[in-house]
Formats: sequence, C-alpha cells, structure tokens
Amino acid sequence: MEEGASTGSTMLGGSSQDPPTPRLPTEICGRIIDHLAVGVDLNYTFEAGYPDLQALQSCALVCRDWYFHAWYPLRRHVNLHDRNDVLSLSRTLRERPRVRGVVQQVAITGHGSGQRSPIQHLGTFAAMLSGKLPELSRINIEDAEWTVDSMRMECFGYLSAFRLVHTLDITNVTVPSIAQLARLLSALPGLRNLWFSTCDGLRPRSKTSLVQISQASRVHHLELGVDGDLKSSSALSRSQALLYASAASVEVLGLYIIPDSSMGSDTADSTVVERHLNLSHHESLRTLRIYLYHPFVAWSWIPHIVSRIPAKHLTTMSVVLIVRQNHAANDLDGAVTMVEEDGTLLQLDDMLQAECFTDITPGGICLGFDNPDNEWTLPEELIGTESSSRERRNRWDELIRRKMPRCNGRGILTTTHGFAELDKWRCNMDEIHEATQHQKAIIGVEVQREDDAEHAPDTSG
Repeated sequence: MEEGASTGSTMLGGSSQDPPTPRLPTEICGRIIDHLAVGVDLNYTFEAGYPDLQALQSCALVCRDWYFHAWYPLRRHVNLHDRNDVLSLSRTLRERPRVRGVVQQVAITGHGSGQRSPIQHLGTFAAMLSGKLPELSRINIEDAEWTVDSMRMECFGYLSAFRLVHTLDITNVTVPSIAQLARLLSALPGLRNLWFSTCDGLRPRSKTSLVQISQASRVHHLELGVDGDLKSSSALSRSQALLYASAASVEVLGLYIIPDSSMGSDTADSTVVERHLNLSHHESLRTLRIYLYHPFVAWSWIPHIVSRIPAKHLTTMSVVLIVRQNHAANDLDGAVTMVEEDGTLLQLDDMLQAECFTDITPGGICLGFDNPDNEWTLPEELIGTESSSRERRNRWDELIRRKMPRCNGRGILTTTHGFAELDKWRCNMDEIHEATQHQKAIIGVEVQREDDAEHAPDTSG
C-alpha cells in the first residue's frame, strides 16, 4: 500500500507545472483522523456498512501520511484467519509494543465467505498471545469448524490472562461438545456477554451437561440465535439448553428467530414454543429483545414467550421484524397485513396489564422493523421514495397503537423504523436503567446510615 500511495499535488490531478495545491498541515490531518477514530464505536465494527469505520478506512487510502495516522486506530479490531495471521500479530506486538494497548477486539475465523473451516489457530492464539493484549475486551469465533484438537487442555488456562474480555461472540460455528464450550466460558474470568448464533454440536444428553454450562456461565447479557427448521422441537433443543443454563445470571436476553427461507407462516408449529423458549427460570431478566426474521413465522409465539417470564424485574421489551434488503417494502406490507389480521398484539396488550408488569419503563415496549444487511440504511432508502416510506411508517405507527391501546394509554409504547431509531431507543433505556440503579444505590446508603445511627451505642454518659 505504501509503495503505491502518492502525495503532493499530483495526487489531486495537477501537473508538475501547476501551482502547488494548498494542503492542510500534517498535524491537522492527524487530528481529523484522531477525531474520526474516537467516533468509531467498537460495538459496531462487526456490522456491515458501519459508516464511521468506513470513513476511517478511507482515510488510510488517501496517502502515506494518512495511512500511518490511521494505522493504530484500525488495529483496535484484528481478524485472524489462520496461524500465519497469529504469528504476524505476535511479531507486530514485539516490534511495536504500543499495539499491545491498542488491540481491543479479535475475530478468530475460518477462511471467510461464510463457509465453516477448521480453526486450528484458536489454540495458537491462546498460547502465543496470552498476557500480551492487556486491553482485549471481545473475542469473536466465526465461520468455523471448532474441533476438539483446536484447543489443547492447557490452552484453556492461557485464556485466563485475558481478564478484561467481557464479550464472546460465537457465530456460525460447529461446537465440539458441551464440555468444550463450558471450558471456554469458564476460562474467561470477566465474561459477561455471550452471543451464540447459527451453531451446531450442542446436544445435551443429561442434566450434567446443563450443569457444566450453568457453572461456567456468568453472563449477564445473552444474544441467542434460534435458527433453521422451526417445525420440530429438535431445532430448539440446543437453544433451550443455553437458556436454562444461563437463567440464574442473565439480565438482558436477545432472541434472534431465523427460520429456513422455505418456511411459511403456516408451517411453524406453535406448540413447540410451549415446550421450548421457556423463560420461566429467568428471575433476573430485565430486558427482552426478540428479532423475527422474514417470513416472521414465529410472530404468534410472542405471547407464549412473554407469558413465561417471572417479570419481577422486567422493565423493557422490544419486538423487531427483520426485513430483507431487496424486498423491504413488500416484507413490511406483508407484516402490516399479518399484524392487522391476527390477534397477537391484542393478546400481548392485555397480558402486559398484569400487576407483575407494572414496572415497565415509560416507552419501554418497542415494536419496530430493521434491515440486517446494512443497518445504517435510512428507512426511505430501504423502503423506496421518501413519500412511500413516510406513508408506511405512519401506517405502522397507527396500527401498533390501535392494536395496543392500553399500553399506549400508559405511555409505555414506542415504535421505531430502522436501526438508528432502534439503537437510540436502546441507549435511552440503558441510561434510564443506570440512573435508576444509581438512585437506588444512593437511597441504600442513606438507609444504611440511618440504621447505623439508630443502633449506634450511646456514648453520651
């Protein structure tokens, strides 16, 4: 890249005879790049089309100076596709010690293209980089055939050095066994968030298997993909295994229900959810997020899922319909017809009036739609013209409020259109939760002080 980059006026198309093109000082350019880098939210670097990351990557292609300014910020997220990538990163850490404090996310993947391939370098990563990435906070394992020999037993011990890793994302992976997954979870002492989607291999055969994961799991935030053939209970058994195992600790749960493309709304077995996707043991659950992918075959399951929640701490819930990039208008029109014709929302509206749901946050029940292919696409770009987008959004809002009049009257109902609005709603709910917890902590301290004063020994005499 460096050899092919050019600088000066010729980069902008001028000849050597033209007056030199005015240029910003290098220090100013560096500050601009630093400003962009600060704006990159690492929670979204795995998402396609993230504009802030694309802007930073574009800066690296402008010229040699800009490339070196952007080099360190772009190393906060590192992809490791094979053993050579691990060796290269290890060599970089030796030659440039500053990078040790830069890398915050690592993705360990197969050879890409969404196809699963062996990840023998998983063990190499653990052994060679243990203790060398002090700021690492997230590990992704993607598109992989994770076999038993990918990680020797001693390699799990090396992972304990990554004490700041709080998020583990396992997507499109063949997992060797429940025991291997339990070892991985227990090896990361700071783990709090687990994303698990489109994975095979988890087939617990006894209560011992569930206990292994339960003892290893300390996750507070679980994002779980429920995918494939939803016509039978076998497709949901591994999802239910993780739900049971993590029930004691999970506070935020995301369910991504992704049916086979061949399934229609009439082929999903609604009785399956009564035996699976059971949240009756989730005593600490405060936030439930349900994502229904087209063709939304699990729409009618929502009341069944919600009815099992203990609801002692539930304050927010969202149901998001995931439309397809190239069929968004048709998918949304079909969803509106579906919601209009069935009684799911009327049933949900009635259910949420129970006493156990009285602590729902204002605006805490959200129904919206989104697009997974490029989440930063604006609704008018996704659906069509600005006028047709506005018309469909208004129709969606009116329908949701009409179908859920009691929630709307309580001021707990919100509608969103696209990722930006949904993300803003989530951030607002998180801020409200944090403020509430802070206020409870203050009250707790004051009550303790009063109690201590009341029971303090009398020293006046």
